[in-house]
Amino acid sequence: MSSKLLALLLPALLLGPAALVQAHPAHQHDKAPKAEQHNHDHDHKHDHDHKHEHDHDHDDMTQLGAHVHGAATLTLVLEGNELQLALQSAAYNIVGFEHAPSNNEQRQEIALALDNLAQATWLTLSRDAHCEVQSADANTDLTEPGYTGHGDFYANISLLCQNPARLQQLELGLFSLTPALEKVEVQWVINGRQGAATATLNNNSIRF
Repeated sequence: MSSKLLALLLPALLLGPAALVQAHPAHQHDKAPKAEQHNHDHDHKHDHDHKHEHDHDHDDMTQLGAHVHGAATLTLVLEGNELQLALQSAAYNIVGFEHAPSNNEQRQEIALALDNLAQATWLTLSRDAHCEVQSADANTDLTEPGYTGHGDFYANISLLCQNPARLQQLELGLFSLTPALEKVEVQWVINGRQGAATATLNNNSIRF
């Protein structure tokens, strides 16, 4: 599964569950929807003083996947017994910087973050649904060749649920792993229902 599953899942969410079947097969890593032009000016312990100006394409779809400091996006799609999750977050939220790693310490921080995301221990689903992780991966723009800044982290998780009809709740433990993360915008298509909600440190439980 591609690291930018969000790019094609989100427009499908707007069109309804029927469009999701068509949205899954053809994910391209370099075709994710981009955010609107914006500037950043951030000061923090990693000497992250910078100003970015980004010109991005406007798509006729939701901008939920936009790069936003302090916020991440999570999409859940249940098809039959298979649950697919796709997480996207600005790199600043995860490791506190967005430049390519320049020393061993930063490379270790990135490696640890990727390992934590891929382990999928940061989410808990309804116990009665009996969902087990089948595969999980994580990657980041920060380690890509030619990367110049303003990157994200991605995680894709596939679970098999023995009783998907009982899938009614998600709890996010991501905030304890990423101190800079303030909220996660969640969208889902589950058991014929679709919806959206915001999870925060003080309210990290989402009901479907």
